Amino acid sequence: VVPADANLTESAPAKWKFAAGDPQHVVTGSGSLKFRLISYRADLAFAMMRSGFDTPVEVARSLPIKVLRPNEPLQVHLALTGDPREMRVQWNTRDAGLKPQVQWGPESVKYSSGRADAGVIDSGPLYPFSAEADTNRYGVEDMCGGAATSVGWVDAGHHHVALMSGLKPATRFYYRVGDLNGDGGWSEEFSFVSAPEISPDATVHILAVADMGQAEADGSLEGSEMMPSRNTTHRMAQDAASSPYSLVLHLGDISYARGYSTQWDNFLHQIEPLAAHMPYMVAPGNHERDWPGSGDFFGVQDSGGECGVVYERRFPMPYPGKDKQWYAFAYGPIFFIHYSTEHPFGPGSEQYEFMVETLINVDRRRTPWLVVAGHRPIYVASTNANWPDGDQPVSQLLRDAFEDLFLEHAVDMTLQGHHHSYQRTCPLYRGACQPSNSDGTTAAPIHLVIGHAGAGLSLNIVEPPPAWLKNLGLWWGYLRMKVCRSRLHVEVVGDDNGQLMDNFELRKPEDWGDKFMEAKTLQSTRHMRHL
Repeated sequence: VVPADANLTESAPAKWKFAAGDPQHVVTGSGSLKFRLISYRADLAFAMMRSGFDTPVEVARSLPIKVLRPNEPLQVHLALTGDPREMRVQWNTRDAGLKPQVQWGPESVKYSSGRADAGVIDSGPLYPFSAEADTNRYGVEDMCGGAATSVGWVDAGHHHVALMSGLKPATRFYYRVGDLNGDGGWSEEFSFVSAPEISPDATVHILAVADMGQAEADGSLEGSEMMPSRNTTHRMAQDAASSPYSLVLHLGDISYARGYSTQWDNFLHQIEPLAAHMPYMVAPGNHERDWPGSGDFFGVQDSGGECGVVYERRFPMPYPGKDKQWYAFAYGPIFFIHYSTEHPFGPGSEQYEFMVETLINVDRRRTPWLVVAGHRPIYVASTNANWPDGDQPVSQLLRDAFEDLFLEHAVDMTLQGHHHSYQRTCPLYRGACQPSNSDGTTAAPIHLVIGHAGAGLSLNIVEPPPAWLKNLGLWWGYLRMKVCRSRLHVEVVGDDNGQLMDNFELRKPEDWGDKFMEAKTLQSTRHMRHL
């Protein structure tokens, strides 16, 4: 129970298990269960409930369990800004604090052996650079309805966002976050590798997921249907520790909190071993944004009343404005466009104009590879044809809006989730596989669905599968990319045993970017002369 005095007829528990989880309880009426407790910034208690879910009755409650450091900096995660010489960091505490800041430098400073000792406030600066954080919070009054304004609400504390700037590209930096004058102390030391120069000569390693969610290591049942997400997170962290992966993409349906605030805490606790060491770049899904009357495209209740507010506050991406959850960034030789399938995206919308302008202005000499990423798939072998937000009607809307643009601007690949499966198409345009160009490059984008990171799998596959579907996987896992000037190599990993379930490679001549931009300039010149 969070907080410890919460009324369980009005608030959902943060964690729960059936008493019968200990078989002895069924026999004798007594038993024991184990819970892993993380900080929700407030004292908590255990309660014993009877009479089922419909008419629960509380029969006992423990004394409050104190949180010794409610302002301990937790949920640390990084994000890119679009400038390779910057890195944004965010963390969470109960109170606003006095002087929250990040401290960093190019060398490790081992000031403590771990988080248990990190509460000691040091007498002097340990890192050569520091930056103060901007602090914000959201309240129940910012939510739109549903569980987010009722049984799911628990105060989310304060979110601190600081900017590390002046970074040398492709360099390891060490940092900690905390409050220079507060009572929460400091985080443990983390490190990251700054973004590479925007250049075709860089080589980058990237991880990508969608529809992951969260689950607790103790087996508590509030997220048990997403237990595979723990394997996915763990294996990606292992990859990051042993290989030069330096960026994570998460394309919608992030935590599946759906209005239950503490599940965001669980999720950010789960990803911190990964997200505190590399930027974690996200796009919104239906379970983050959608709520009737809130400005989303579909008007369904999938966010549980969060209506994108929690997502936007907890993941400060380089958005162009409030509730404009689309953006673009270059990373070495690859350019990413992250767009929102949950906001209006068709011709005449602000997001469509963003897409057109961004595609026009990508310099393929600097970033020969171009990937567009969102949540709902453009092509998917799904039987869901329900209106208005079923897989097939939405994919048709996306194709109507973007397919010609993607072909015109030589988009190499799209990434999306929503359907909880892995799917890979051939190079595809208007439902037909396209032959390769004379230089060996693909003539149309390859579309990937990677919604298999942790949530329950989607078994509604079209039979027989369409001819354009080249690989289908109904197992949990994630995607790895290695990208250089002339090659984009993709591996899809199963998270049970780390086995490769699919891999493919796209190739381009070394001078492809130069030739593409020359042809584009020539085409533009001819168009202007025609006018």
